[in-house]
Amino acid sequence: MAVYAYRWTIEAIDFRSMPVGIIIDAILAKWDFFMHANIMNALGGRQIFGPGTGPIDLLEEVERGLPTKAYSVIAKALDLSPEEEDRLLQVSLRTRARWKQRIRLDPAISDRLVRLARILALAENVLESHENAVAWLREPSDAFIGRTPLELMTTDIGAEKVTNMLYQMEYGIYA
Repeated sequence: MAVYAYRWTIEAIDFRSMPVGIIIDAILAKWDFFMHANIMNALGGRQIFGPGTGPIDLLEEVERGLPTKAYSVIAKALDLSPEEEDRLLQVSLRTRARWKQRIRLDPAISDRLVRLARILALAENVLESHENAVAWLREPSDAFIGRTPLELMTTDIGAEKVTNMLYQMEYGIYA
């Protein structure tokens, strides 16, 4: 069997003759591509980032600052209240009002926005629909000591806990 490798996807692989490290790299590359595409969709995709011929480099976009419209897409997708926006993005209402005059967010805010988009995309994948994902993110959990996953997503450590829980659910570790 031939190996057809594209930039981010792998069409067919003969795993029998390959070292385990290469197999794992191939699986992770495919997963990375899948999640990258879902994150970009959660942020508004080509409608927000503009038409282009190649893939959008998420790291480059965050370092430059995401388009301010990406914020509106995530806020709407998660149905965030102004208080939740303040807490999750760590910015005030006045700061968000000034964003209307800007084209791009700063890198720190962009990073927090991508954190929300990444977890939303993962939750949609694990729970199989946007509605289920948002409902789960807003539901208090005993695993989070009565807090909602959305409440934990204000910090990187909290976001990691939410991500780990979603992976546990995906692979049947969490009951």
